[in-house]
Amino acid sequence: MTLFFLSSTISYELSQKVKNMPDITLTQMRAGREAFVKEAMVDAVLEIEGVTHAYTYIKAPYRFKDDTLFEVVGVDPFESFYDPFINTLLEQNTLESGSMLISKDVAEKLLKAYYTKDFNFITPSGELKNLKIAATFATEQKPQYRWLVLMSKEDAREVFALQADEATTLAVDVANKLEVPLVANKLQELYPNAKVVTKKEQQLTYENIFNFQSGTFLTLFSVTLMTFFIILYDKLSGVSSEEKREIGILKAIGWRIEDVLSAKFYEAFFIAVFAYLSGLVLAYLFVFYAKAPLLGNIFLHDILLRSEQFVLEPHIEFFYLFLVFLLVVPLYFAAVIIPSWRVATLDADEVMR
Repeated sequence: MTLFFLSSTISYELSQKVKNMPDITLTQMRAGREAFVKEAMVDAVLEIEGVTHAYTYIKAPYRFKDDTLFEVVGVDPFESFYDPFINTLLEQNTLESGSMLISKDVAEKLLKAYYTKDFNFITPSGELKNLKIAATFATEQKPQYRWLVLMSKEDAREVFALQADEATTLAVDVANKLEVPLVANKLQELYPNAKVVTKKEQQLTYENIFNFQSGTFLTLFSVTLMTFFIILYDKLSGVSSEEKREIGILKAIGWRIEDVLSAKFYEAFFIAVFAYLSGLVLAYLFVFYAKAPLLGNIFLHDILLRSEQFVLEPHIEFFYLFLVFLLVVPLYFAAVIIPSWRVATLDADEVMR
């Protein structure tokens, strides 16, 4: 059950992560390394048939002095962003030039460095760029934004030494989702050196990495399942001498075969249901409260979700719970009832010998 809790939850988180992405993202490449896109590219992209919205944004890591990476995002406060969480922040707070919105985790980091009202960013040229802290926001339910720093494009350009018409990424939305591959091909032809990635391609990348990681654990799960079947087979092959003596005594005092089987049925029922529910609760606590230590590393990947920021929010698919129930409980019933029936059909004196 731990496997199904972990895999279904991470699959859901990945689907939500991809869901909010733009249909196409474009980054310029120069000598095999990422370069910057130009603001003028937006007008050229909007001329492509089928494109409804195109905009640029700045998103890059900023290394703090203790090697913590702040995720700096530069946006236009009056322009819609693809991330609904950031859009909500822009609606609830006023983001002016020279100010920034930071998470509470970032605020705590800055406080330890004695920055309470502002912070001096060091630009690539070695100059200081001072930004005031306009507001802080909580990220308990959105841990992937733990190190988010939100500022205007102009301020972000100064922090990363970009030109006035440069940004890191170009986002494109397409009206007809079936035309996304066609538009992506047109963008690739228009900008041969660019890296054009569609939402579908990003989703496939996540799924391939996730399936590879989960395949490793499925091997371990298969071994565990095989061990369970071996134990069941051993139990099916016979009844212990103590259980035989118990059934013999019951038959000697007048119990019928149906009475013995009925008692064994209720005994197996309570044991199986109690074990199933106990496993369910322990698996839930292990995955969603203990954050699946060690085991979670099989699934969590830096490309998928930053594991140091990621907190699993419960998402349970009841089909998997039913599947585990069918795999375990009926087989346990069979392993208890069939050997008991074999012994109960014998004479009491034969069983007691």
